[in-house]
Amino acid sequence: MEPIPPLPTADQLWQALVPLRGLPTLVAVGLSVFLLVAPRDWRIVVAAFMGLSFSLALLMSTLLPAEWALLRVIVGGLVAVIWYLSAQRAGWGGRFLPFRSETGVNARPLSSLTWFRALMALTAAGLLLVLRVRLPLPPVPPDIQIAATWLAVFALVGLGLGDEALQVGAALLMWLGATQLVLSALELDPWLFWLVSSAELLVGLATGYLMVARGSPATRRVYEEGS
Repeated sequence: MEPIPPLPTADQLWQALVPLRGLPTLVAVGLSVFLLVAPRDWRIVVAAFMGLSFSLALLMSTLLPAEWALLRVIVGGLVAVIWYLSAQRAGWGGRFLPFRSETGVNARPLSSLTWFRALMALTAAGLLLVLRVRLPLPPVPPDIQIAATWLAVFALVGLGLGDEALQVGAALLMWLGATQLVLSALELDPWLFWLVSSAELLVGLATGYLMVARGSPATRRVYEEGS
């Protein structure tokens, strides 16, 4: 029997993903932040946040040790699991696939408000592309500056449009992601990296708690109608 081959190291994993760096990663970041802001379906938000975490880790792997970039994925995965369990606990209904209503709660993947949010997100994306807006950042690599700008702008859009704890929490985590991205480009300090990662976990936990505390939209409508 042949021995089981050893698992690849973090460096080997990131080296295998080198062709995805650059424009493909920036496109993934842009698509992820759009899906974090536009839809109201919690499953799309959770999946988009996981995609954003992976994209940012791939972008930061050019600046940080591979183990640090891998931690970015782990933190994002933990937050996504917290949100998934909180949504199930709150009775929001629906699982990742297939997209259907469960336990009497409609997840509303295409509500009328979703189209309005999508229009606002497309407007923000169009302005960023046409005006080529850049934050007044210290000298950092162009990819980092573009990604940080998109994260910061869409974080503000998400905070302005957010009417649920999940949407506001996702916007705050986008802002923390931009902060971590810029700090990683300016100074290779493990304490700063761990500080921002810890703050992301705390925001994820607080968001999950508020999701459970508020309950499902259907439950709140029943309570409001009864009162």
